[in-house]
Amino acid sequence: MSTLRTTLASLAFAGTALTAGAQTQQVCFTGSIPLTTTNWQNSVTIPKFDPTLGDLQSISFTLSGNVQGTAQAESLDAAPSIVNTQFSANITLTRPDLSIIVVTIPIANFSDPFTAFDGIIDFAGTSGATHANINASDTQTVNSPPPASDLVLFTGPGTISLPVAANGSSIATGSGNLITQFSTDAAADVTVCYTYLPNIPPTLNCPATIMVSAGVPTQFQVCASDANVGDVVTINATNVPPGMTFTPPLPASGNPICITVDWTPTASQVGTFQVTFTAIDTHLRSQSCTVTLVVAECHMVFSTGLGAAQVTLFGHLYDTQLAGVRRSWPVTMEDMPSFNLNQFPPAMYVQVLMYNAQMFPTNPDQYSAAMRVTRNTQGGIDTEYFGTYDGIALRAHIFYVNGVPRVRFPFTIEGM
Repeated sequence: MSTLRTTLASLAFAGTALTAGAQTQQVCFTGSIPLTTTNWQNSVTIPKFDPTLGDLQSISFTLSGNVQGTAQAESLDAAPSIVNTQFSANITLTRPDLSIIVVTIPIANFSDPFTAFDGIIDFAGTSGATHANINASDTQTVNSPPPASDLVLFTGPGTISLPVAANGSSIATGSGNLITQFSTDAAADVTVCYTYLPNIPPTLNCPATIMVSAGVPTQFQVCASDANVGDVVTINATNVPPGMTFTPPLPASGNPICITVDWTPTASQVGTFQVTFTAIDTHLRSQSCTVTLVVAECHMVFSTGLGAAQVTLFGHLYDTQLAGVRRSWPVTMEDMPSFNLNQFPPAMYVQVLMYNAQMFPTNPDQYSAAMRVTRNTQGGIDTEYFGTYDGIALRAHIFYVNGVPRVRFPFTIEGM
């Protein structure tokens, strides 16, 4: 038994989104057996349905048969007769276990009025006929299931070989004494179409770029979901920097599924980190996204006086406009300390210092002007700026927590 060629006949998409009324899609494959003298047995090899595409709903089998050849008849009767000739072949497609899938019977019919035998057996004259160059075709299509087992049989990796057989079935009738002769060649084309509900790749959402300060906790979420309600989505990550944690721990699965990422970079982790998250569903379809974490050093420093001084923070030497730094905090533009205004010193100087060679390679050391913060008699504060600034604008902000005034010092960085 030999295997004939199989070609991808079509890959047609009927819809792009899987919803409650999702449209099915279809992929078809065709195998062919060329004209061969009957009787023959052969096979076509068809790719199985790839389950990563979705859920197989049904299969259609189309068998197209073609028969070509010659039919000859000679009546030997002593009386005139009408001879009816049927030139045909039975072409059968079966499963590997030889259970029948579909049968096609291409037929060509002839009716010839013959005289009494003319004395010569030549398939010609008045008592014989030759029908040459006959060409007949027939196509039949069946759908499965039933049986439901076909959905399993035709799903998975690799291919499946389907036996095809062609048997000549030509006959002639109408004369009691009749000689016939048939020459039959048959060909077959098999098309198998898989109709399925498509599997949609999971959706994965994560932030693109996050600015992080060494020593300051940062937190963000990565969420994934799949429109195929029966699918489970699993999130994992690569290029994870030391100290980064995930809640729940990776790999994490669900539909939907969200993970919370926590990380406090150390002073030795100043630089750029790219963490890639991948969501993969039950059908092994996946989506990925990359979070770029730019780690810089940014510090808010406090002093009781003005002046030029240097301070080392996280191993980096900064020039300040303060007489001497009393306290310092690593900060971001969103995360900074706040203070009970009633307990804040009568006067204090604040400055923000930053080292960010990743975002500002030509000007990595940036700073704010020194800001003097003075509590006034109205229960508020007055601010005044001294010295110069490079890229960072600093201000004071009073807010209330349970009726208690608090003060914080937001800042902005030019170019971010």
